[in-house]
Amino acid sequence: MNFNSLFKTSQKVLFAVLALLASGQMVAASGADQQKLVAANNTFAFDLMGQVARGQRDANVFLSPFSVSSSLQMVENGAAGQTKAEMQQVLHTADLTSAIANPAFKELNQQLAARKDVTLNLANGIWFKQGFHLKPAFIADNKNFFKAELAPVDFGSPRSAQTINNWADKQTQGRIKDVVQYPFPRETEVVLANAIYFKGKWVKPFDERMTQPRNFYLSNGGQKESSMMRQDGDFKYQQTADFQAVQLPYAGGLQMQIFLPATNSNPQKLLESFKAGGNWKDNVESGFAQHKGLLILPKFKIEYSLQLNESLESLGMKRAFDADKADFSSMADEPLYVSEVKQKSYVDVDEKGTEAAAVTTVTMLKSSPRWDFRMIVDRPFLFVISDEVTGSILFIGIVNNPGTDSTK
Repeated sequence: MNFNSLFKTSQKVLFAVLALLASGQMVAASGADQQKLVAANNTFAFDLMGQVARGQRDANVFLSPFSVSSSLQMVENGAAGQTKAEMQQVLHTADLTSAIANPAFKELNQQLAARKDVTLNLANGIWFKQGFHLKPAFIADNKNFFKAELAPVDFGSPRSAQTINNWADKQTQGRIKDVVQYPFPRETEVVLANAIYFKGKWVKPFDERMTQPRNFYLSNGGQKESSMMRQDGDFKYQQTADFQAVQLPYAGGLQMQIFLPATNSNPQKLLESFKAGGNWKDNVESGFAQHKGLLILPKFKIEYSLQLNESLESLGMKRAFDADKADFSSMADEPLYVSEVKQKSYVDVDEKGTEAAAVTTVTMLKSSPRWDFRMIVDRPFLFVISDEVTGSILFIGIVNNPGTDSTK
């Protein structure tokens, strides 16, 4: 081989390597990077659940924070400037650049999906308005690292909602349906979604013959009769001044951890304590030890749906929802903002094991408003009631403090 041929061959190899590097396919995450991402996701999980539970103290709440963080990390790939910084702060990924976080997410998902003897499906999807241009780097990152399915749709047609709902139904084995509704807002440009489905059997199933009705005492002071499962034997268990806890392993390496707050505490207080100063990883997770004991646990099923905008804004993700301030210039040239983050979830726990599913959707609209002006009446104002034909003023008033007022 002469020098020119060798030079040309070397050039081709170099260009091929650079192309692979640019697409992210040769980037590998270290174990330390993955642990940082897991820690970030877990901290976000307690933050989000704390916000949601704070406003629903007497209600059942069931979320997949992993699904929410997965969806928002896809969106974050298209964010820039202060919008991206706020999202990273809320997701606790500020010390993880995209070049680190994306490969870490990919390898984490691969590890989770490879679990044996358990069903764990993870999927991502992005649907965009026909003719709308998503930037190549945003597409490449979400395809390479998140395995996101991308497809153009006509948001003006009912088929667009049917397409997304069919995807959610398929990815969750029929447990999550109707995650979006038609008609979409006229400015809808992009919908992103994450789906997670889990079905696992207990390593040691509960004996159905031992399940009996028993009183469950409600947070409001009432009580109700519930079907209570019963099991005794060896458990990983711990007890502190704040809670009792037990681990129930599933075949395949996953587990359920159940925390019973002390009588002077409640689940919301536990959430706050778990996220404080690394307490979850340093103390709670490491606090379990083998003990003999008796567990009585209610069977339960929860179907849950919630818009997460307010909770995420309370955590500090404000600009993403602001049509005037959101910066998703790394996603598209057109101005976009997040109009809604919503999750539908399902869990069923019985003697055999657990089935759980969730779908998180993020709907993004074009920022340019369809109105010609904005009038926000948030200060003292004057109002007049008049006859349209004659122009006669019938009533006139000034409102300095809206509400109910009585002057005699």
